[in-house]
Amino acid sequence: MKLKLYLSNLLYLWAVVTLRSRAINAQCSTSQFACENGGCISQFDVCNGVKNCPDGSDETPLTCISQRQHCLKPYFQCSYGACVIGTAGCNGVKDCADGSDETVLRCGNEDDLREFDRRSQGNCQDDEIKCPSGICLDKSRSLCDGKDDCGDGTGFDESVALCGHLECPGYSFKCGTGGCISGALSCNGQNDCFDGSDEAPLLCNTTKKVTSPTPVVIPLEQLGCSLPLEDERPILKDHYDRVLLPPITSGTVRFSCQPGYILEGLEISHCANRQWSSETVPKCVKYCDSKGEFDGYSTKAICTSAGQNVDCSQRYHPPGTEVKFVCATGFQTRRTTLPDMKCMKGGYWNRQRQRCDQECGQIATPTKSFSANGYTINNTVVPWHVGLYVWHTEKSYSFMCGGSLLTPDLVITAAHCVYDETVRRAYSYDTFRVIAAKFYRNYKNTTSDERWQDVRDIIIAPGYKGRTNNYLNDLALLVLVEPFEFSHVIRPICVHFSEFAEKETINNDVQGKFAGWSIEDKRELQFVPAVSKMNSVCLQNFPDIQSDKFCIFTQGKSLACRGDSGGGFTAVRQSYAFSRDTSRHFLYGIISNAPNADQCAHSLTILTNIQHFNKIITTAIENSINTRS
Repeated sequence: MKLKLYLSNLLYLWAVVTLRSRAINAQCSTSQFACENGGCISQFDVCNGVKNCPDGSDETPLTCISQRQHCLKPYFQCSYGACVIGTAGCNGVKDCADGSDETVLRCGNEDDLREFDRRSQGNCQDDEIKCPSGICLDKSRSLCDGKDDCGDGTGFDESVALCGHLECPGYSFKCGTGGCISGALSCNGQNDCFDGSDEAPLLCNTTKKVTSPTPVVIPLEQLGCSLPLEDERPILKDHYDRVLLPPITSGTVRFSCQPGYILEGLEISHCANRQWSSETVPKCVKYCDSKGEFDGYSTKAICTSAGQNVDCSQRYHPPGTEVKFVCATGFQTRRTTLPDMKCMKGGYWNRQRQRCDQECGQIATPTKSFSANGYTINNTVVPWHVGLYVWHTEKSYSFMCGGSLLTPDLVITAAHCVYDETVRRAYSYDTFRVIAAKFYRNYKNTTSDERWQDVRDIIIAPGYKGRTNNYLNDLALLVLVEPFEFSHVIRPICVHFSEFAEKETINNDVQGKFAGWSIEDKRELQFVPAVSKMNSVCLQNFPDIQSDKFCIFTQGKSLACRGDSGGGFTAVRQSYAFSRDTSRHFLYGIISNAPNADQCAHSLTILTNIQHFNKIITTAIENSINTRS
């Protein structure tokens, strides 16, 4: 009895399998849809948001993209072309097979969107997303354009999650996953959408490509000693320097790589019995080029490879190398930490280095003692003040003027300090040297804090003609060969350009100071307290004063002398552009009048108002930041 029941069940199962097999292999009727796996379903069950074919082939962009034009309101159109109930969008139920009716970017609240952005961004910048491979892509340039910009075959930047909610312009074509391409690219014979939906057979009235099984062919190179894949394969040469082609069956081989690739393994190996004499097969690996990648005065790089610290200054780095950045002294970032860089397989960095923002107008310690001509100080009180020296003889440099640091490689000073009155142009830039943290004026009288840089360019304010025009536009910028490294005694001054009244003149009674070197004893660094007077007040004492000037009043013996020319008048003001320590020192003007050697000006000193030179100063600062920070 049990045997009869067993045979009966077995016969039933055979019948079911046989009938299903015949149904699958049978040709579908005109009212049916042929699934990819050979099954048949009703035409009414195609592109309705539900996968009715076992393989889901009834709900793909290739099948449904052509039906978009027929899916009109009140129905809801899925990204890949299916037509579902009109209330599908954001109803909490995935009515579309691809979930495009319920994506976070379509339906999420502010918290959902914020969390989605955080996860998509990873350790990339705010305007980037992180691909599964680790590289960072610019959202504004690489998302939802039909191309696999991640380059890893995932199409992550073209996914429904990122693109399914988009509405493409009328002149464009919307890919099955949501990306937008030019309408002229659909049905042009090549896939411009990552998912190939722009070349769907039903859309373009073409037939599906049928692929035949590819016969197995053993590559010739497998008949000899093993070799790396094509992109890692070295150049093979014999001892006569002749290029060898696979298969390599015997003999000694020299390995080398194309430019930009590094050989990993021995340069010479012997092939015999399909085995190399070396333990590992030499291969060429594309390394990441660090030229210009880590450079910038606003950050410091720390490089590691396989968990070990490596020299960041080396030109090429193997895949897997990670680079961490910290802000250099005198710089800050609004982030908790700076994003890391990583060398990816294929020899490219997953992102660009992010700069830090420059701090300015800060001092580390207060004044020390009082001296005859002002306050003798240590270098931390005016860390932006520098000395300008000129190579006048064949023996040494001589002091010329003062100046102020605007960035690590940019100094502002007076034009008359670097201008040749006889030929009416700037002296040659290579005759000048700038010294920061200079406590003693004499070039040879040095301290351990001092740092110097040579000048590579001089920018004179337009319209400057020296004495001919009574020092109108007496302002110059010096671009340095190399940037200074900021420290507690070397830091920049802040600048701010007003839009209204102070654009033309500095107000009366701004309490500030300027720095210079004493004319007595060792000529030590000092600063002099001073009060500003607007241009109209200065006219009473200087009838021929130019419109771009203002003056400062100094009390007692604290007078401006020749050594102070080119130095800056600074004052403390509040600036909420900084997240901490909002009281900063700002530059107001550049000392312009230049008394004869070792003479001092009267109690009133004339300065050039930097507010008149917004464009030239801002352009130079931006150029420094954009090219060297």
